[in-house]
Order: sequence, then C-alpha cells, then structure tokens
Amino acid sequence: MANPWIRTQRPLVVAHRGNSVAAPENTLPAYQLAYEAGAEMIETDVNITKDGHLVIIHDGTLNRTTNFTGHVHDYTLEELRGADAGSWFSPDFTGVRIPTIEEALEFAGKNAMLMCFEVKGGGSPRSTDISTRLVEAIRKYDAFESTFMSSYYHDSLAAAKKIAPQLMLAPERLPDDVEPDIPEALRQANELGAEVLQLHYKYLYPDVIKAIRSADIALWVWPTTTKEEIVPALKTGADGVMGDDPKLAVELVNQFCK
Repeated sequence: MANPWIRTQRPLVVAHRGNSVAAPENTLPAYQLAYEAGAEMIETDVNITKDGHLVIIHDGTLNRTTNFTGHVHDYTLEELRGADAGSWFSPDFTGVRIPTIEEALEFAGKNAMLMCFEVKGGGSPRSTDISTRLVEAIRKYDAFESTFMSSYYHDSLAAAKKIAPQLMLAPERLPDDVEPDIPEALRQANELGAEVLQLHYKYLYPDVIKAIRSADIALWVWPTTTKEEIVPALKTGADGVMGDDPKLAVELVNQFCK
C-alpha cells in the first residue's frame, strides 16, 4: 500500500484532546502528559475568537471547561487569555490557559508529535474561516508532513485542501452514528482526497476494513478509551485508536500488537 498511515502491524495511538483522563482536555498539560505516556499523535479541537485568532477548545461555548461563560467567538484573544481552563478538572490545574494554535504547533514541533486538528465552529462559514486560517498556520510552521485536519464539516476541509493540496485530511464519516454505508464512506473520503477516515469503533467490521483499505485509505477509530473499547479495535485491525487514556492504549498496543 502506498498510504503510510495504513498500519496493519501496530496502530497509531492518538491522544484524544491530549491525555484527558489525567489533565484538563485540550491544554498544554494534557499534551505533555500524552507525550510522556507514549502517544504518537494528539487530536485536538480548534475554535476561533472574535478577532480571528485560533484557539484550542472543544465546545463553541466556554461554560463547561473554563470559568467564563458564553461563546468563544464573542471574546477577543486577549480576553480569553484571562480564562481559567484548568480548575474545573482539578485544583491542581488552576490557572491553566486555553492554548492558541501557535502554542499547539510549537509544542508539536518541539516534541516531534503528530497532530490532528479538528475544525469546530458549528458549520459554514465559521468552520471554513477556521479551516482556512488553520491551513496557513500549518504552512507557517512547516508542519504539513506531521499534521492532519479533521472535521464533521467536509466543505470546510475541502476549502482548506484547495488552498494547500498537500494537506492531510482525516474526516469523520457522516453520519457517524449509523451502520456504515461503505460506498458512501468511500465517496466522502475520495471526494476530499483523504488519507484517513474516522469512524466509531463499533462499526469497524471486516468488510469495512477490506473495502476502505482497498481504496488505500486508513481507518482511525474512536472512542477507544477503556480496555473494553481498545482491545476489540486492536483485534479487528484499526490503523489508529483514539481515546482519552493514551497510557492505557500504549500498554494494550504493546501487549496485543507485538
């Protein structure tokens, strides 16, 4: 196979929002702990501020993971830098900040980490604004060979790919909560020129693997956080396992994929 992301012997361990069982999700401490756990890639989420800066946070609102309320896009970057993104998780992380895209890319470059940035934004046009700004940040950090972009908003991925054809994509299969329609899944991946397709681990059937891999497309599965989720994905043959506990994932990969 020409696609280097097809990993039939040892799947990629992807830390979902960093090591998010051990630190507040989508923060630099979560990244650091994912690195120390042995994860090869960090999957993380990108939203946009009122003044056009890209920041790392999953939700479109600040309520769940910071001490602020309201929408991310209603705050400037300077205002968001005052938010506490750690104390909701544990007092030990009080004062942890929402990272910028620059901080995420700098961390990745310093630690030789692969990255997968998921474009949020709630759909066009905000999501396309995020994806096109994100592709320029990846270009600035010369990170095309180590960075993927993903999203449920495939139009936004297509817009970024048009700007930079070398951009690697790992779109989520749509819809993600029903039995796989293999021809439709292939159409989605091929239309984007994606190297990877993401899907729920419970839909990783042998016929799905055979068909997708025959098209030279790798399969990453989620949410593979617990042993009960990770082991079936490993035994079935995922090319990547994405979950909140990369330490456990690495241990199980070492055990089952020798």
